[in-house]
Amino acid sequence: MQDTFSIISLQDIRVYYGAEDNVVKKALDGVSFTLKRGEWLSIVGANGSGKSTLAGVILGYIPLSGGEREGSDDLTIRGVLQQPETQVLGDTIEEEFHFALSQLHISEVEKKIRMQEALQTVGLNQLKERTIAPLSGGQKQLLNIATALAAKPDVLIMDEPTAMLDPDARDRIEEIVQHITSQGTAVIWITHHLEEATLSDRILAMHNGKCVYDGTPQSFFYSTAIVTEDRAEETNQEISPSLLHSLSPCEQLGLEPPFTVQTAQILKRKGMLPNAMPLRPEQLAEEVACR
Repeated sequence: MQDTFSIISLQDIRVYYGAEDNVVKKALDGVSFTLKRGEWLSIVGANGSGKSTLAGVILGYIPLSGGEREGSDDLTIRGVLQQPETQVLGDTIEEEFHFALSQLHISEVEKKIRMQEALQTVGLNQLKERTIAPLSGGQKQLLNIATALAAKPDVLIMDEPTAMLDPDARDRIEEIVQHITSQGTAVIWITHHLEEATLSDRILAMHNGKCVYDGTPQSFFYSTAIVTEDRAEETNQEISPSLLHSLSPCEQLGLEPPFTVQTAQILKRKGMLPNAMPLRPEQLAEEVACR
């Protein structure tokens, strides 16, 4: 994360929908946070917790029932959604970039340069087929990422961006995000693959439309702090108070920690790695090697 300059602020955001029997569905219920320039923020939580609704609010697709969304009118915000088909507008790759860059005040030469650079960045520069229809789902997702990158956004929102990608492509996208955040782009990464969240600067956890955790990945996966007493009771009524205090916020939410974290926890119970909090396999290997 580059600096502490806040570029988007959400204050007490609420999104309510009418449901059957006059019941109000609270998709978002009092969410507040700020996003800083160059920050990689991962948003996690179970299905239906409000993650994608929050992305829609930031993108401006979903109107607010209450609260305030603050940010400069000059911000360039781009999103990559779960289903690549829903974002494809053109029949050809060139048309897709034309639509993606049409609102930017840059020359046609610059647009072409950006298209070529973005395609190369995501690994699609060798495509022989220039029409979009024959592309695989994964290739279409990479194309969506490329068009978003070509706009050089201030904020890039990625909602389950690696769901249709193979491991090599996933690694490439993670490396791209690390690069663009180092250049000042803020990234909001929405995922249920918690291994991906270990790379971020910060994790925001959602439950029933509320933000129940906002902090570092280390504290999310390893801290013994309580998220909220009532939330812990909702997660598992049978958890004793003493055991509750030994659970991480991730576990209190009923989420499964990454394999690296699970392995480290086993070693900790055996008296090893008492102070270590590895998040990635290479970090765990280094900790074990030092013992």
